[in-house]
Amino acid sequence: MSSHMHDYEDHIRAIVEDLGYWRAKRFEATVFRFARLGTITLYDIVETYPHVQLRANPQGEQPHYESEMEAKIRPLEIALGDYIKGVMIVESVPVGDVVIDDLRKETGIYDKFFAIAKKSYSGSLDRRVDEIATDLKKYQEFLDAFTLTLIRKGFMTEEEFASKKEAIKKSSVENGGRIVARAWIDPHFKEQLLSNARDAVRDFGTPLSGTPNLIVVEDTESIHNVVVCTLCSCYPYDLLGNPPWWYKHDDYKKAIVNNPRETLKTMFNLSIPDGVEIRVHDSTSDIRYMVLPKRPPNTERLSEQELATLITSESLIGAAEPLKSPVVA
Repeated sequence: MSSHMHDYEDHIRAIVEDLGYWRAKRFEATVFRFARLGTITLYDIVETYPHVQLRANPQGEQPHYESEMEAKIRPLEIALGDYIKGVMIVESVPVGDVVIDDLRKETGIYDKFFAIAKKSYSGSLDRRVDEIATDLKKYQEFLDAFTLTLIRKGFMTEEEFASKKEAIKKSSVENGGRIVARAWIDPHFKEQLLSNARDAVRDFGTPLSGTPNLIVVEDTESIHNVVVCTLCSCYPYDLLGNPPWWYKHDDYKKAIVNNPRETLKTMFNLSIPDGVEIRVHDSTSDIRYMVLPKRPPNTERLSEQELATLITSESLIGAAEPLKSPVVA
């Protein structure tokens, strides 16, 4: 396997951002909501620990990496992906009657007193990578224990867990790409998508989880749309996959709101002409946005499947234009 990893620091920064977000704001906030309601206590999780089977190292032929550091970072990224999928499953389990204000307070959005601290890493790159790997292993063990506790307490079955895990594997930018491609070639579907996106996406065969309301905004010759979430990192994962690390970063949030044109140019090398209006859409826990980008020129001969490969997560957020030619598998 050839390496596309050139900036190790960039990869580690992304891992730290994602790991901190999913642990503090999503997983541990979920654990404490269960504990606060008394449905699952911390002692229940401790009792489950001896029954958790530690994850075995993957067997079989290992991929070839071009450097020792890449051989450390790539497995970290894969392990983090597994961790995120597991967190998405457990947080989808109904907790009980908790109002939306309490949910936001629990994650520190309304009241910073409740916010769970994110860990920072210092020292050499080697030291940080090793420390992150150790932490991620411990976080995964805790997640496995909590998941097993949910099963033992009857909140879900082993079969339901396996089914949810399989469904989440399908949540990627490919779903968003398929939807955009259909809108480019089917005017009726496009009309439905722009008027009632959630129903249109559901009918298309891509169910949305954790997205109460989805709004699709269309780029035109006179309007360019860009998405941000100033409160946290609300994002339609089922359509866009996991968000880029910068989407969750305060620097992006502040800059794109205060000066979107300059931010798109400096951060993403995307120049929007002065005559084009830029609209910034702020996602919340109740409303999520997705951009329907303009179809690239000279793509009339491409199939719907080929058009779908032109879409990246950045283009669905408004930080990039679609690719100019289809991705060859």
